[in-house]
Amino acid sequence: MPTIDAPTLERLTRDIFAARGVPGDDATWIATLLVRANLRGHDSHGVIRIPHYVRSMKSGDANPTPKIMIVVETPTVALIDGDRGFGQVVAKRGIALAIDKARAQGLAAVTLRNTNHVGRLADYAEMAAAEGLIGMLWVNARMALNVAPWGGAARRLGTNPHAVAVPGPDGAVAMSLDFATSVIAEGKLKVKLNRGERVAPGIMLNAAGQPSTDPREFYADPPGSLLTAGEHKGYGLSLAVEILAGILSGTGGARAEKGPVRNGTLMVCLDVQRFLPLPRFHEEVMALFGWVRSAPLASGAKEILIPGEPEARMEGERRVHGIPVEDETWRQIQECAAEVGVA
Repeated sequence: MPTIDAPTLERLTRDIFAARGVPGDDATWIATLLVRANLRGHDSHGVIRIPHYVRSMKSGDANPTPKIMIVVETPTVALIDGDRGFGQVVAKRGIALAIDKARAQGLAAVTLRNTNHVGRLADYAEMAAAEGLIGMLWVNARMALNVAPWGGAARRLGTNPHAVAVPGPDGAVAMSLDFATSVIAEGKLKVKLNRGERVAPGIMLNAAGQPSTDPREFYADPPGSLLTAGEHKGYGLSLAVEILAGILSGTGGARAEKGPVRNGTLMVCLDVQRFLPLPRFHEEVMALFGWVRSAPLASGAKEILIPGEPEARMEGERRVHGIPVEDETWRQIQECAAEVGVA
């Protein structure tokens, strides 16, 4: 398994997309977010996505030069049509608009439709938090279904993630929470598949609806399915995400219809100082974290962490020691590069 430094991996990723007609700034942004996901330990949303994105461009599902349009706009809300653009590019436009509106009005909601995979939601929530706002996102994946409903044994829902980021003093992010409503994200299964590893029990079912730990059964024909996190609780939350992100944005909810991946997205930003003075808010948040950390440790636990801390630590390690890329993923990336003459 090769280990590659982040700047090299970013340059390679950028060059692959730029060679296929993605404008330079957009290619750089996509590369930044994919490698950032690897840096923070979420390899499921990192460069493992390059081959999938390349296939989407080849098939016409992804538009490298979209005409992003604001379809509906008021002082506090907006609906953006991404024209099949890369999700990272459309979402960057969306969160910037939500931030501007929240600064002006105190709160804002922006939906995105007709976009491809938007990637790791924490990136956009953290952009809002860095501006002193609370950022929240919900995303569905119409027709990219891989999760069984609670009590079911076949794919009916997407992984339907949600994210919340809380601002800290001086542009810091105090907390960053981002997770799927399934037990794990589908991309984490892909990582296990490419590494030839099994997953823990309680994550997936095979096509017969039986518990399985073999990722090959998830990607088989007929396929397996992921389970919802927290059993019925994750299932209920997943349905809520279908409505908030999918239906509300005009993307639509999960259905049997086949087609390309389209991420319906809802972004909400709240201006903290419209509710509390920022110093008091920061003080209260830190007091909460201190209280939580004061709990005695459970057997086998080493410390109590705040969401976002594991990612920050992993990024520090991988910036020094490099990013491990599984052999199969690296082979696929090299193939994508060779197709367009990128060294």
